[in-house]
Amino acid sequence: MQLKAKSIAKGLVTRVPFLVRYANSHAAAEVTSRYYYSVWLRHLKLAGRVCTDTVPQCVAELGPGDSLGMGLAAMLSGADRYYALDRLRFANPSHNLRILDELIDLFRARAPIPGDEELPHVHPRLDDYRFPSEILDNARLDRALEPSRLERIRRAVSEQGETGGEIEIRYFAPWDDAAEIQPETVDWIFSQAVLEHVDDIQATYANLSKWLRPGGLMSHRIDYSSHGITHDWNGHWAVSELMWNITRGKRAYLINRLPHSAHLQALGVSGFSILLDLRTEGAPLTREFLSKSFQSLTSEDLGTTGAFILAKK
Repeated sequence: MQLKAKSIAKGLVTRVPFLVRYANSHAAAEVTSRYYYSVWLRHLKLAGRVCTDTVPQCVAELGPGDSLGMGLAAMLSGADRYYALDRLRFANPSHNLRILDELIDLFRARAPIPGDEELPHVHPRLDDYRFPSEILDNARLDRALEPSRLERIRRAVSEQGETGGEIEIRYFAPWDDAAEIQPETVDWIFSQAVLEHVDDIQATYANLSKWLRPGGLMSHRIDYSSHGITHDWNGHWAVSELMWNITRGKRAYLINRLPHSAHLQALGVSGFSILLDLRTEGAPLTREFLSKSFQSLTSEDLGTTGAFILAKK
C-alpha cells in the first residue's frame, strides 16, 4: 500500500468536529530568512535570463504561509506594493519584522545566494549563486534600502495594510475573494511549492491573469511529489479516489495530484506564454501500479518531480 498510515490517520482526525480546526491552524514549518532570500533571488536571476524588465513595482505572492519573507525580499529589491494571497491567514507581524531585518542585512552585504549545500532540497537550482549585481546594481539597491523607505516597509509589515504613501502591503485570505485588487495592476506574481495545493487550478490561473498587467510575469516552482503522504515520491498517483478522499478528510488543502502537463495546459488556456520550463526528474512509477484516474499520464509526467515555470501574459 502506498499511503502511509499516519497520512490516513490525519485525514480521519479532521472528521472529528473539535479537532478539525487544529488540522488547519498552521502553515508549513518555519524557515529562515536565508531561505526566502535564496528563493526570491533564484526567481529573479532566472527571469533575468530571458527578460529585460525585472523591476516590478507591484508584486503578489500566492501562498506565503507563515512568513511574508519572499515578498519582503521583492520589496527590498525595489517593489513598492506587495499583495499576500493565501487560503488562510497564517503570518504574524512580529515574526515578519524579524525576517525583514535579517533580509535587510543580507541585501546590504550583497550576500551570495544560499545554494545547494545549505539548502539541498530547494529548487530551482542555479549554475551560479553569486549575488545578481547585474540586475540589482548599486543604484537600484541604494534606492530600495534607503533608510526612510525601510521604515515605511516596517510600518507596513506591522500594520499589514496601507501606510498612506507609496509603500503598501495587503493581505488577502481567502485569496480568491480578493475583489479589491484592480485588474491588470500587478507586475509579477510568484509562488514556491504552492500551486500543487490549489484545488481549482484553471480558476486560479484565470484569476492571476486577471490581476496581472499585459506583459507581466509569473514565476512558480511546483512540486509534483506526494509530499511524504506515500512511500514513493509519486505514490499518490497509485491511490484510489476513495482512499484519497479519506486521506484528505476535511483539511483546507492537500496536494491536488495534477501532473506537469495539466499546469501547462491551464496556463495556455489563460493566455500565458511560457518563457522557461525547467523540470526536475525522478524514477517513474510503473504504469501497472497507477490508479484508474491516472492511467493516461504521459511518460514525461510520470517522471517529472517538479518544475520552475516562468510565464508572461
